[in-house]
This record gives sequence, C-alpha cells and structure tokens, in this order.
Amino acid sequence: METNGALQRPTLIADHPVAHQTVNLDGLVGDGPFSYCRGKLLDSPPQTGIVVSCRDLCDRAIFDEIIGRYAQKFPRSDRRAIVSMWTLYYFSMLTIAPSVHLFVHHIGLPLEIDRLSLVCTDQTGEPEAFLMSGRPEVTTDPAGELHRLMLGHAEPVIAAIAANAGVAPKLLWNNVAAYLSWILKEIAHRHGPLLVEGGLALLEEAQWPGGGRNPMFGMIRIARQQCGLEFVRRKVCCLRYNLPGVGGCGEACPLPEGRH
Repeated sequence: METNGALQRPTLIADHPVAHQTVNLDGLVGDGPFSYCRGKLLDSPPQTGIVVSCRDLCDRAIFDEIIGRYAQKFPRSDRRAIVSMWTLYYFSMLTIAPSVHLFVHHIGLPLEIDRLSLVCTDQTGEPEAFLMSGRPEVTTDPAGELHRLMLGHAEPVIAAIAANAGVAPKLLWNNVAAYLSWILKEIAHRHGPLLVEGGLALLEEAQWPGGGRNPMFGMIRIARQQCGLEFVRRKVCCLRYNLPGVGGCGEACPLPEGRH
C-alpha cells in the first residue's frame, strides 16, 4: 500500500524490539467469560494491517491520516463524532483486556504510550489490537498498575487528541471511564467486588492516588428509571448518535436524542 510516509504496514513500531512474551495472555482467558479479550494484546506483528507507535498518534499529521481513513465510513459527518467513535474502539482495548489480566490474572503489562503500538485495519484505520514491546510480568498491585496505565498512556493520548482534533478532553475521559467501569463491574460480578476495589476507586474518588484531580470522577452516574430500576449513565455524550448507521447508547446517554 502506498502511504505518505507517516504510516507503513506493519513496520512503524516503537524503536525498541518486541520482547519475547513468556505469558500466553490469550491462553489465560481461553474460552471462558472473558474470551473477548483474546487477540487484543499481541507480542508479534500481525500479517495484515497498519502498525503505528502509540506515541506517534500524538503527531497531528499521523493522527489525521488514521482518522481520515476511518472518516470514509461516515461521509459528511461531524468530525468530532467520528474521532470520538474511533477512540471508543481504542479505549475499549486499552481498558478491557488489561483490566482482566491485571485483576483476574495478576499480570502487569507494558502499556505505557512509548512501549505500545496500535494495529489498525488497512482500509478504515479502525483499531484492532495493541502490539507490546515489553514482557508481561506478575504484579501484586493491579490497582497501581491501572493507575500507571491512566497516567502513562490514557492521559497523554487524550491530551494530544483533544488538541489535534478539537474534541473536549472530558468527552474522551468519559469514553475511558465507560469501558473501565463496565469491565471492572463484570470482573466484580464473577470474582467478587473486593478484587476490583482499588480499580473502582480510580473512577469514584475525586483525587488520583498521590494527588491530582481525577478526570474520570463523576463521569459514570447511577440513575433510576420510574419503575425504580437502576442503570448507569454517562456524564458527557460520546456523540455517536450523529453517525449514520450507528445506534445510540440507550439510557446510558445523557442526551435524549442519543437514547434511540
């Protein structure tokens, strides 16, 4: 595939070599309740797709090229909604499988922005997986590892996307919080709430551990239907309802027009 030099297939990876992975992450989840985590964290480059360093996504030209590919799915649509939708794929991969491995398997992962690359589809630029350049290792502090993931990856990526794409940081943090809240509650449902108590604190406390404002605080709210049934609702709309062919979020959306 011809490119403008910003992207290649699949060679544009972080400058350090991919380390040998001694932990079979896909084998750990197997065919169990978290089988959807398989194939999301890779230790070797795929045969197809585009691979781009996650740090390079902070470069406006590279990010614009990826989003340009994705935007072809939604011609003449609101670019903010397109960017937000793209990040929903990105942040789902950054939170769901890592949380399962951290809290269920006690495996720490090399997911800092400089140690990870993104695998996208050739045609649409849609995120498919992450390629790790470091080695998973046993951890005794899954909540601490999750906090480092937020600081070492989510925070710089969100700052760059917000600056380069004109999308509010709080919208992007709400995209992170939505998936993180969902997977931690799924783990709690199957393994007990104590297992993810430290992870939920990263959503529910106003300050990060060690100080600093928590940008995810208050992003996921508990609401109640007239019948008394509780459900979760985002604080900030992800705008996906503006994209043709994409359904709204139902009751989770804070805007009435996004609940269809």
